[in-house]
This record gives sequence, structure tokens and C-alpha cells, in this order.
Amino acid sequence: MNNLKPMIMMMIMLTSILAGCTSADTSELDQQIVDLQQSNNELTAQLESIEGDIALMNNITSELETSLTSANTTLDNLNNQLLQYELSINEIIIQRDSLQIDLDEAIESNSSIILSLESQVDLLDLQIIQLSSNITDVQNQLDITEHTILTLTNSLNALSDSVTKLTYQLFNDIQGCSLNNPTQKLKIGFDDGTGPGSPDDGILQGPEVALIFGDCSGDSGIVADISNSNPGISQLVEMGGILYFTADDGVHGNELWRSDGTVGGTWMVIDLSPPMCSTCTNPDSDIRELVAGDENLFFASNVMSNGVPDFIRELFVSDGTEDGTELVIDLFNCPTQSGNVVFDYEGVNSLLAIPGSSLGQNGQDKVIFSGFSCSMVNWVCFGEEVWVSDGSTVGTIEIANIRLGDTPFQTADGQGVMIDSVGSQPRNFFQSEDRIYFTADDNVSGREVWKVNLTQISSGATLIKNINSGSDDSINFGAETEFTQIGEHIYFTADDGINGAELWKTNGFGLGTLLVSNIALNESSNPKHLTAVNDTLYFSADDGNNGEELWISDGTSSGTAMVRDINSGTGSSNPTQLTAIGDTLYFVANDGLGAELWMSDGSYFGTSFMDINIGTDGSNPTQLTVVDNTLYFVANGGQGAELWMSDGTVSGTVMVIDINSGTSGSNPTQFTAVVDTLYFVANDGQGKELWYHSDNLEASIIF
Repeated sequence: MNNLKPMIMMMIMLTSILAGCTSADTSELDQQIVDLQQSNNELTAQLESIEGDIALMNNITSELETSLTSANTTLDNLNNQLLQYELSINEIIIQRDSLQIDLDEAIESNSSIILSLESQVDLLDLQIIQLSSNITDVQNQLDITEHTILTLTNSLNALSDSVTKLTYQLFNDIQGCSLNNPTQKLKIGFDDGTGPGSPDDGILQGPEVALIFGDCSGDSGIVADISNSNPGISQLVEMGGILYFTADDGVHGNELWRSDGTVGGTWMVIDLSPPMCSTCTNPDSDIRELVAGDENLFFASNVMSNGVPDFIRELFVSDGTEDGTELVIDLFNCPTQSGNVVFDYEGVNSLLAIPGSSLGQNGQDKVIFSGFSCSMVNWVCFGEEVWVSDGSTVGTIEIANIRLGDTPFQTADGQGVMIDSVGSQPRNFFQSEDRIYFTADDNVSGREVWKVNLTQISSGATLIKNINSGSDDSINFGAETEFTQIGEHIYFTADDGINGAELWKTNGFGLGTLLVSNIALNESSNPKHLTAVNDTLYFSADDGNNGEELWISDGTSSGTAMVRDINSGTGSSNPTQLTAIGDTLYFVANDGLGAELWMSDGSYFGTSFMDINIGTDGSNPTQLTVVDNTLYFVANGGQGAELWMSDGTVSGTVMVIDINSGTSGSNPTQFTAVVDTLYFVANDGQGKELWYHSDNLEASIIF
């Protein structure tokens, strides 16, 4: 490389000389020389750069040669170590082979002994494992046994202590039985001092009593001493196996009460009208129309304002407790007379309880009623219309404003408004599943049959059919209209203005509302006491020839006929108290010799009577009520009006009890069934009280 530079310089000079010999133009030659010098400078710079790269490569090559020398030295050392290891291995192999020969010779001479010992060792290992498992099981059993022994010991000690305190006592139960039938019963328990008495006092009280044996003696009696002077017991209804009613105990006035048939289970639910002061007279609560659902009672009563009752009755609800009894809503907030407008309204009425169970699995108790909404705030009066309530303020809704306002009214500010001072006055509510039938007057069609659907309350009320066309009534206001259901049809009495008051039926629609039969031509037969016996309708009617007698109908004109002319001729037997038990109809009728108890299977010869008071003007049965498939009623068999019962036979028709001995009679009233017990009000000569009767008599404990 060092010789290359002079050679290049020689070539450049030679080229310059040759170029000068071939050109006569000196300036051009000078330029070529300059260009050659520049090229020479560039080549010189490149040559110097190449020389630097060559020097760097020489340095790297020197370092690599040094590293290679070191690596060769290391390789030689490793080869020497490997050779030494191989020599050592060969020596060890020789030693091992020698020892193996010795071992083989030893094993060959002692093989049977070794095998035997190995087998014994394996067997001992298995035994050790099994014994270890057995030890664990035994230890667990031991722990369980010790715990059991401890528990049994504690139980035995406690039982021994309890046995020393176990005792029994005979006692006269005056709280758990009716008033006039206190009964000896047996208490069994532990006299351990947990009762109200002192410890181990020998008297079983409160939580010390474990069991009570015995049933109240007597199948009839006075429930409790509510008041011998003026009980005023009325409006008996059943809810949840408990009897609810209104009564005056002589202290609190007429209030809401409850009873389970025992002295201890009879008390006043609430005093809705407490006195204004400690020395003031306790006023009555004017409770009306007490009705019961599954879990709630509904009734109408006055609202107290500063100790003074409002004479317009409003809707109340009660679950049978004091805390659960309250005003639902105050609908009528107006004076009963203002100017020329008079409101003929005493309060909510025509209450019909709708048990929640009748509306499906998740049904809630409701009440349908006729109510008047009136407010002095804005003088809005919608008249008396159909309402529904679930017992809450927000759940109390006017279903429909059937009759619109048509009465001019001058308000306090001098403004005139139109109000409804009457309303459609709905009455005679009847439930058929989720439909409610009733009568109402829209001031256009007259009083007719309407319906609402409880599942579609927002749809309002619907007129089923204008039976008496025009504005005349087909049903008279104030009449006790009876609705009775058989199958899909509702039967009732109506007057179409042509045939008179006759038997009708409806399926809830106009085309399905039909006259069943025109029993009395050119006049009214006035069907009454409509009663269903299976798929047959019984009722009383007057055909104009035979007087008022017992009739039967299958829902068709041809299937409607008189059962029997009980009071033959034109006289009337006036059947009343129609009551069904199974396939049999019981009723009261007068064949001309006196009113007696009759029974019928719907045929002429299957219609007969029980001559309870032979040779007199009749026993005059009333209050026919069914309790557990037994018919109870009031009749005079010669001892005055007393409680009777009948199983449908002559021998099985007997007086239950002579409450007021002699001939005066106790005159039982207000029969109400609660499960298998009959409750009623009767006078034993000392005053009217609440009585009961049950045929499920159990023997009391006798020692």
C-alpha cells in the first residue's frame, strides 16, 4: 500500500505531459491541469481514509489472534482434565467390578435369608399401617363416646331436676270456656319458678304450663258477660274463625267487639268515640253495615271531630285490632244543606266485601260501596256513585260517575256551578267472580242493572240493558233486589213495562239479558227469595191463580213451574227463608193451618213439612241457618221461640235448648256460623246476651 501512492502520482504527471503535447491551446491545458490536481486531491483523501480502515482492521485481527491463542490454551487444559477423569473412572470401574463379584458371591450364598427377611419386613410394614389406622378409629370413637357420656350425664341431671318439678293440677277454667260453662281441666308442667308466682310455689302458671287437657263442657251457653242491661249486640260477621260484632257494654257505648267463643277471648276491639272528658258520657259509635273479607273488616261510622261526631258516616277498615282500625277516607266534606240545595245523604252505604281469595291467588280484600264525594274547597259534588276501596286512601276510587251534575249551585264567591246533589245511587251489589252487578239510575234510562269489572276498573261501569225502555225503572229504588247465580247466568226480578215484575236472567251482556218466564199474565208475579240448589233455581211467585207459592226453574220458560200449591186455592203459603243443604231445599210455608218447616226436592210428592207444634197455629220457624250441614232455626214448639235443629227427618227435628224456660221463649236472632259453631243473640230472662251452640261436644277431664 505504501508503494501505491508514488505510482499514482507518476501516472498523473505523465498524463499532464502527454496532454500538453497534443494541444496547442495553453489555456485549455491549464484547465486540465487544474482538474487533474483536484482529482488528485480527492483521490489522496480517499486513499487516506482507506489507509485508516486498513489500520483498524489490522488492530482487530491482532486482538482476535490473541483471543484464539488463549482459547487454545484453555482447550488444552480441559483435555488434560478430561483425560484425568477418564483415568479415575476406569479405576473406579475396576474397583466396582471387583466389589460386584464379591457381592454376587455373598448374595448367592445368602439369597434365601435375604428374601425371608425382606418378606418379614414388608409384612411388619403392613401391620404397622393397619394398627396405626385402628388407633385413629379408636381415638375418634373414644372422643365421641366421651362427648356422648357428657351429654347424657347433663341430660340425666337436667331430667332428674325436671322430674322433681314435674307436676299436674286440676283447675276450673273460667277464661278458656264460655261464661256459664266453666270446666275442670288438667294442667301439666314444671314448677320451676318461671311463672308469675314465686319459685317452686307448687302452682303452675304462665310458661310453667306445658300442656292442658280437657274441653269445655256443654254444647250451648253464654259466650261472655258483655252487659245484662243493654248489650245491643248486632251485625255478627265471621273473619278468620273469629266472630266480630257491635255491642254496648254499658260503659263505652256501642262499639266494635270480637270473640272466639270464650270469656278470655271476648273483648272490645276499639272505642271509636271516646268521651271528651273523664266525667263525660261515652257516646255510641254509630257503626253500620259491618262486612268482612278474608283479613279486613269494613264498616260505616261517624268521624269524630274535636269530640263531636260528624253525622255523615264514612268508610272505616279494621284488621280486628285497635291499631289496625282506622278511617279510610272522608268523602263528604260539605254541609248537608246550603242555600236551596239539600243533600239527602247519611253516609256510605250498601257495603259489599270482596274477599281477596275470590280474586285469585294474590287477591286483596276490597269493598264495593255507594259513596258521595263532595268538597267545599272547590265545590265539586259528583253525587252518590259506585266506589271501590282496598282499605287505603290511595286505593279508594270512584269507579264511575254514572249520573252527571244537573243542579245549579251558587258558591260563596258568587260563582255558579253545576253539581250533582243526588247521583245514580247504586244499590244491591252482587259479586260474580271479578264482576260486580248492581242497580243504578243514570237519570236517562231509569233504574236498571249495571256491571263493573274489578280487573278493569278504569273502564268504569256499563249499563247491561235498558230493560224498561225509556226513562222508567225496571227495578224500584229501595227494593231489596236479589241476584242469584247459577252457572254463567245471574237471575233477578225486573219489570220491562209490558209483562210486569217477572223472572229475568243475564250473562252480563245486553243480548244475553232475557225474560225467563212471564208467570202471571197481564200482572206481576213478583218472584222473591231466589235460591240456587245445585243447577236449579227455587223462588216464590204468584201466578195470579194459586197465590204466592214455591216455584222452580231451569232457566227456560218451559222449565219454570210451580212445585206445589201448598195452600191450595187462591190462598198463599208465602214461602220464605229458602235455604239449601245439598240437593234439598228447606223453607217456611203456611198451608193454611200455620207456618211450619218444609222441605222439597223439587217435586210435588217430594215436598213435605215437619209439624213441630202439633194442633196449634204453627211453630213459625225463622232464622234458618246451615252449620256443618245441619239446619238450625228458631221455632215455637210450645216452650216459646227457642233454638231448634233438623237433619231432615221427623225424629231428627228437635229443640236444641230451652234457654228461657217456660213459655216465654228466648227469641234467638242474628244466627251466624263460625266454622262448626253457631252464634246468636238470645234472652234467658236476665237480658240479651251472645250465645253459642256446637254439636262437637268433647268429654271433660273427670277424676
